[in-house]
Amino acid sequence: MYAYLLATVALLLGGTVVCGVVAVATGWLLPWLRRRTLRPALWGYGTVLSGGGLFLSMSYGAFGVFGGSSALVDAAFVTSLLMIAGGGYLQVLSTRERVDA
Repeated sequence: MYAYLLATVALLLGGTVVCGVVAVATGWLLPWLRRRTLRPALWGYGTVLSGGGLFLSMSYGAFGVFGGSSALVDAAFVTSLLMIAGGGYLQVLSTRERVDA
């Protein structure tokens, strides 16, 4: 059961990162993002950064890749948190203000 959950999350993160890379490379966005996003490349960089942070968080938490070293686990936690927050900030910078007419 645990492997199915990890595979599902990895598949979703992979799809997110692919959407970000496509936005950076071509400027194409998903249809529901097109109206509010002014800078597709910046949105793509934010998406890739957030996806990388989530992947880092998932990988050290699920697989125990650091062998129980608490300093490395803490560093990976802070790094993944900063990557997720930085990616979210880049995504916010790429959108326009909401204007209700």
